[in-house]
Formats: sequence, C-alpha cells, structure tokens
Amino acid sequence: MPPSRVRFVGSRELHRDLPKVLESLENPDCRYVLTIHSKPKAVMIGAEAFLSLLRGATPEDRLLALQLGALVQGLESSGVDAEEPEGDLVAV
Repeated sequence: MPPSRVRFVGSRELHRDLPKVLESLENPDCRYVLTIHSKPKAVMIGAEAFLSLLRGATPEDRLLALQLGALVQGLESSGVDAEEPEGDLVAV
C-alpha cells in the first residue's frame, strides 16, 4: 500500500518545521491537515495543487474550487453565498 498523501501536523510542529512543510507543499500531491489539540482545523495544499483544483475537469470541481477560494479570501462576508450554490453539487 502506498504511503498516505495526507500528513497531520500540530500547530507547534508546524511552527517548528514551517520551511520544511512549505518546501514539501511544492509537490502537488502533498496535503497537510493542521491540528490544534488533536482536532483538525485547516487543510494545507500547495499553490500548484490549488491551481489544479481551479482547472478541474468537471463543473463540480470548478465550483468547489471557487467556493474554497472565496472562503480563503474572505469573500463569504461580502455577500457571496458559498454555502448554497446554484445547481447540484455532489459531495466529494
């Protein structure tokens, strides 16, 4: 079985190893789940992985990427409704 592409990292470990984590995110297959007190708080992906989401092969992928981008940029507070998109969205 191949090793998991998702790695869990605590906030202290992230602080200590930030340069190494950022370097590993250059690999588009690398993902991190940031945990605080052993609870997941964020998912980190590299810029190339995010761009590949934006260029997703399906309309659902593109919609998901746009919603994530809006949330990341704080646009949900400016009136963009990222919770209830028009059309059908399949959970992934």
